[in-house]
Amino acid sequence: MKYQLAIACGALVLVLSIAPRLRGIDEPILRVGHGVKAPRPLNRPNPEYSQEAVRAGLQGKCVLSLVVNSEGKPRDVKVSRSLGKGLDENSIEAVRNWTFEPARKHGRPVAVRISVVVTFRIGKNAMTPDARATLEKAQKAGDEFRRNAWKRVYRVEPVATASACHAIREDGQGNSVSIPALNEARQYRLQSITFTDNRTLTNATALRNLFPIRDGESLDLHKVATGLQQLKKAYGSQGFVSFKAFVDPVINESHGTVALRIKCDEGHQFFVDHVNIVVLDEKTFHKVRKTLYVMPGQLYNERLAELWLENSRLLPAENTSNGRVKLDINETERTLVMTYDFTRCGR
Repeated sequence: MKYQLAIACGALVLVLSIAPRLRGIDEPILRVGHGVKAPRPLNRPNPEYSQEAVRAGLQGKCVLSLVVNSEGKPRDVKVSRSLGKGLDENSIEAVRNWTFEPARKHGRPVAVRISVVVTFRIGKNAMTPDARATLEKAQKAGDEFRRNAWKRVYRVEPVATASACHAIREDGQGNSVSIPALNEARQYRLQSITFTDNRTLTNATALRNLFPIRDGESLDLHKVATGLQQLKKAYGSQGFVSFKAFVDPVINESHGTVALRIKCDEGHQFFVDHVNIVVLDEKTFHKVRKTLYVMPGQLYNERLAELWLENSRLLPAENTSNGRVKLDINETERTLVMTYDFTRCGR
């Protein structure tokens, strides 16, 4: 008797749950405008980047057409402009799981047909959700902050000239990698270099090309070290100032090969709080403070910071630019203070 009762209740629930769906399908579909207020997304899970698209370095926009019914649920999701390599399918799957505050006409919820643009970016355009949220927060502060960002660029006096010069001379040394498990008496060949946990810079081909050594070549640890430095700079250009790479070698003694698996510890992205410029006269300082390539409020970019230093022509001819950009990091706020040091050092 209990078993029959359970079936009857289940059937009743099924009938009741289907009825609203049928009504939703039959409701008229309107267009936004002429008194129809557009639906507002409440929850927008991001689509997955297909491995095929990542390998091809494909990025761009997929445009979808869909109906948002009077309950705020999407249906009839179709591709209006295709991107390909699995991104269209992933876009459809993600948008089907979106929820909306429904469109309204005269205060009543109605069904409307809308278009949604799903943008896929990789490489230098990538940004983590945390960094994007921080950026949006900064943007909401208004245009006034961005227009006056240069006011957060300060002229400061040096604290310890001798130690600063010493640090500059030592910068960039120790460019080597050690793999203790290798037999020093044997010559190995590189089998492959692969990457894990690279959630932001996902183009594995582009990362591999940072290493000036090909698969099958004799293993040169100095070239591997150069690649690791380039990898760190690539992440530095996206604001990852505490990026670390860990090399896990897989040694095949019978074939004399080594496969390098590089684990990426990305850390967090950082924004520039303010900029200090050391040892510039007042006139020069006021002339260059608005010309910085990376301004307060922006995502830190190591390459642009160094490029401005090189192009500024403010360094004494006898001095290197290595170590001239110093960072004071605030892990809690995920911000940093940039300092350009123009201290004059002897040879």
